[in-house]
Amino acid sequence: MQKQYDKTMNDKLFNVDRFKEGNEYERELEKAHELSIEAKSLILEFGDQVVFDNWFDYLKESVHSRIKAWNFMISFFDYDGHCLKVSDPYPFLGLLLNRLELSLDSDPASKDEEMMFETFDSIYIELLINAGIVKRDEYFDANPYTDEKLKIAAEKNK
Repeated sequence: MQKQYDKTMNDKLFNVDRFKEGNEYERELEKAHELSIEAKSLILEFGDQVVFDNWFDYLKESVHSRIKAWNFMISFFDYDGHCLKVSDPYPFLGLLLNRLELSLDSDPASKDEEMMFETFDSIYIELLINAGIVKRDEYFDANPYTDEKLKIAAEKNK
């Protein structure tokens, strides 16, 4: 019998608060580092697609505010989620874009939105490269603002 991915692990992985201050922030960073080791072991045990699908489910089911989406995205990045090789990252990217409340119709309005979009863009490009949608030497042509597939995915995944 094959071992099943324990979805309760997602609550643990994505319950890091990147917006605490002082000593609490330092403790959260330590927690995130320890959890990154667990995340990498999950990827080794279950494979990229299974882990990605479970993290996408968590995004759908448990991330319903902008601040939670930002925390999720940073953890996803720290756990090398952007390095996963998956078949179709567009639904995930569309939903993440929506949960972050970012727009493809205008440039980020604030410094916070700019930082958010830079991280989103890094995830976007790496997932497309790893999915074979964009060639590594042509990544500079990938642009979320002009990507029709991303716009469609954002519309479908609200």
